[in-house]
Amino acid sequence: MKKKILVSLFIAFILLILVLPTKNIVEVNLNNKFLGMSLEYPMGTDNLGRDVYSLMVEGCIRTLIVVFISTAISLSVGTVLGMISGYFGGLVETVIQFIADLTLIVPSFISALVFTAIFGLNPYSVGVVLGFTNMGEYIIQVTALTKSMKNMEFIKAEEVLGIPSYKIILKHILPNILKPLFTFMGNKASNVTLQYASLAFIGLGVDITNPDWGTMLYQYRVYILNEPMLVLWPTLGILLLALFFHTIFDNSDDDQNKEVSLYD
Repeated sequence: MKKKILVSLFIAFILLILVLPTKNIVEVNLNNKFLGMSLEYPMGTDNLGRDVYSLMVEGCIRTLIVVFISTAISLSVGTVLGMISGYFGGLVETVIQFIADLTLIVPSFISALVFTAIFGLNPYSVGVVLGFTNMGEYIIQVTALTKSMKNMEFIKAEEVLGIPSYKIILKHILPNILKPLFTFMGNKASNVTLQYASLAFIGLGVDITNPDWGTMLYQYRVYILNEPMLVLWPTLGILLLALFFHTIFDNSDDDQNKEVSLYD
């Protein structure tokens, strides 16, 4: 019930930021700088007189793009390779685990840092690089879950009956590993949110026409004492979005815990 409420609120929030009008984020008006919250400027204005609410909306959309692209790549590729690795084992597992290890040798943040320094920081480039660099953790997780499922009696019985491997994997193993996998996915989505904000904060997102939340923190850090709200808004955005992904996919109720415990 709580998750349904959270999902409903999140969907309503996304629709709200897409429907509500926003101001030109490039337009500068020094006569309006550091204005407080009002009906015209719900979150006030920054040091350049820009509407902070409009900047927050743009930053949210850019962050969601990164999380969606990264998660789609990591989850799809990692799940497929992990199930193949865990089910067939042997040489196939060795090769796939080698691929997973390669993605884990260099931390994903460092890979993204190098990649974006060369090709520029934008939601699509960051989403792709984080998707592939985080893929190894999905492979390892899915491999372990698949191995646990393969040792169950009903799976062994299906193998004895001659049911094709792809049917066993898709119809019986995949549905049973989705809940713990989604929990893992939620945690990784939270990490991606923080990673993207970190990349922008350290200076790769200094283009003020692309107001990532991390970029806003970098730009407004000098006003933390005189105008603390400028720092508070992007901080809350990062925190709440990361917390949402972690909470919405958390299998903490009793039934889910019982099912997950089968794979430990």
